Formats: sequence, C-alpha cells, structure tokens
Amino acid sequence: MNKIFNKILGVIFIPLALIFVVIVRLISPIIIVRWGAIVSTRLGHFAENTNIYLSEKQLGKHDIKGKIIFDIFYFYPKVCNFQLAKMFKRKILVLPYFFMNNVNYINEFIINKFFKSNLHDIGYYRTEEDLRRVENTNIKSLVDGIKKNLLFPPLNTNDSLNAQEKEEINIFFTQKEIKKGNKILKDFGLDIKNKMAGIILRDNDYLKKNFPKTDWSHHKIRYSDFSYYKNCAEKLASLGYQVIVFGEKKEIFKNKNIINYSNSVIKSDFMDIFLPSKLNFAISSATGLDAIPIIFKVPLIEVSVAPLISIRPYTSKIKILFKTYYSKTLSRKLTLDEIFKFDLHDLHGNDLNDEIEFIHPTPKEITSAALEFHDELANKFKNSEEEKDLQNRFKIKYKKLIENSSGDRNLNNFTASLGKLFLKNNSYLVS
Repeated sequence: MNKIFNKILGVIFIPLALIFVVIVRLISPIIIVRWGAIVSTRLGHFAENTNIYLSEKQLGKHDIKGKIIFDIFYFYPKVCNFQLAKMFKRKILVLPYFFMNNVNYINEFIINKFFKSNLHDIGYYRTEEDLRRVENTNIKSLVDGIKKNLLFPPLNTNDSLNAQEKEEINIFFTQKEIKKGNKILKDFGLDIKNKMAGIILRDNDYLKKNFPKTDWSHHKIRYSDFSYYKNCAEKLASLGYQVIVFGEKKEIFKNKNIINYSNSVIKSDFMDIFLPSKLNFAISSATGLDAIPIIFKVPLIEVSVAPLISIRPYTSKIKILFKTYYSKTLSRKLTLDEIFKFDLHDLHGNDLNDEIEFIHPTPKEITSAALEFHDELANKFKNSEEEKDLQNRFKIKYKKLIENSSGDRNLNNFTASLGKLFLKNNSYLVS
C-alpha cells in the first residue's frame, strides 16, 4: 500500500521537483544544495554511514571555500528502525522519498544530459579536489554504477578520516526518552547502575527474511555461533556484569545475569537503540547492530570479521579479532603479506572455498579480549613492551598493505587494537 501511495505522490510532485532542480542549478554559484539517499534499509549502514557523515561534517570536511552548503537527505521507502530515523531527523533535514527520488532522477538523468554536474550528489565527494575527480564520471544511480574509490559517507561506510573518534556523539535521546528507557529496563529487572555488557550476534535469517530476492550467500563467512561466546558470557556474569545477548533466538540461559534480549518482551525499535547505548562495552560477531555502540562511543570487541578488509581500524574504542586465513594447499595459515599478495583480503562468500578456510577466533581469545575491557574500566589494563611492539607492527603493515591495494579503504590512523591473546596466538601474521 505504501509503495502505491509513494508512486501516486511521486507523479503528482514531478512538476514541483523539476522546478526545484532548476532553481538549485541556478543558485549553485553561491549556494550548493546537495542531496543523498540514506541507506535506511539495513541498520549497520543506516547508523554508521550516516554517523560518519555527521562526524566529517563537524570536522568541516564537507565545506567548500566561498560556498554555502545546504544538504538534504531522504530515506528509502523501507526504514529498518524508526527510533534511529527519529534521532537522525533531529540533526539533518530529511524530505519525503516520493519528492526527493524525483529530484534525484530529474537531476541525474534529464538535466545532466544537457548540463553535466555531480555538484549536488552527497556521497560522491567531500571537497573541491574530490569533486574534480568525479565531475566527468557518468553516475548511473545513487547507490551503484560508480567506481568504489569515488564513494564517500554516507554512501560509503569507511571512516577513513577517523572522524567518529575525533568528534562528539552526534545524536541524542531526549529526557523523556531517557526516562522511558530507564523505566523499561527497571521494570524488566535490569539495574541501570550495575555494569552491563552486550553480546551482539549476527541473525543469519535477517537478510533472507527482509530481502528474499537477493542472494546473501556471500555473508556465510561471517557467521558466528553463540557457542564461541558462552564461556565469555559466564565469565562476565561471574564478575557482576548483566550480560545482554542480542540476536540469539533459541538459547535459554540458566544464569539469571545472562539475558536473551531478542526473545524478551522489551525488544522494540526503541530499545534496539537505547539498550546498546547504555552498555559498558559490547562484543559483536560483526553485524549491523554493533554500529549502535560505535556511534555512542561504547567500547566494542569485533569478533569473527571476514574478509580482512572489513575490519574497523579507525577508533580506539574497538578491539579486533578477525577470522584468519588457512590455506589447504600449504596446510598452514597465511600471513598478512600473503593475504594481500594473493588478493584475498576482499574474499567473499564461497569464492576459493576449496582452497581457503576461515578460522574463527577461539572462545579463550574472545574472553581474553573482554577481560581487557574489564581491566580498562578498572584502570588496570597494561600492555607489555613486547605486546606494544606486536600491535604496532601489525598496524603499520596493515595500513601499508591496504593503501597499496584498496583505494576506497585508505585510513588516516589505525587507532583500534587487536585482542592481546589473539595477536599473540597469530603473531605469524606479521612475519
């Protein structure tokens, strides 16, 4: 019904959209009006892509000298979380899809045939230098049809400027929402004054259920079962944490301090955002919901990341434990140099399944990384000189390799860290 309604409104507003584009083009020497579609269909992209843009905006990275920049956004017809949408609307101007989709179409496919310009497309450039690179590029749509290394937030999810770490939290809960969230937690039996840790698991059926026509088999390498996290949950519970498990639908926990959020009566769009924002730290199997701790600057352990190019190296709030690469031909794991040399850093799905096996971080490595955050909260965490050296060697090597092979994944600084036990057990990576 909503699709039909949007189409009807879209037809009605075509003349107004045309007038809008003409006016925008005429005033562009002084005022640049830009627009972009926010990826509102999937929580990770919805949250973090938009947050990176907002952080870059705070840094002044979307300013053009001598110009007034005015940005407009629109959500896709499907919005995966209405609470997050409400909070973003407090920070950015969001206009209806049925109008802005027409504006974008008229600008790209009609006006651009006569007066070519990418000036009005958010996500294809930040600065004048970026703009010059893309000015003669034939853009087919707001989402694809363009070289990857020409995409910037909010179309791209890579925080290459470390903007989220440098800037303050962008979105906020109102006092009314805070009272509401705290009451829900209290009524559910959670003490908001006690420590809370989250375990965020990938829902393997989510994409199939919501986008049944798309083949998501390339995500199989990212699957991560709760069994890897069970010991960690028990250990944290024994240390007095209330452990909240997200994304696990079947498991029933005997320990009263381990709570299955996804099967609980408090699960909602609102609590999907509020609860992760209140955690002391989170452990994630690299899935969309873990963007919420990131945008609220909650420390996060990223477990089972694959492929290697997908790690988030751009904030010190993150510890990384990725899936390592085992070569069946060589009967051993591959080093960083080998992973990039053989162009495996961006390996997806079942590609080379007969040759490469992805090895999941162990339960001990996951628990060890969680205890690092526990020690940091108590100001007891320390790295030995040997551990510091190993961390630095990994970061320097990874940064150099990624910059030589993936232009769209360049990063300013590698400020994240790797779990100490994980890196010790896989020190061969920097050999």
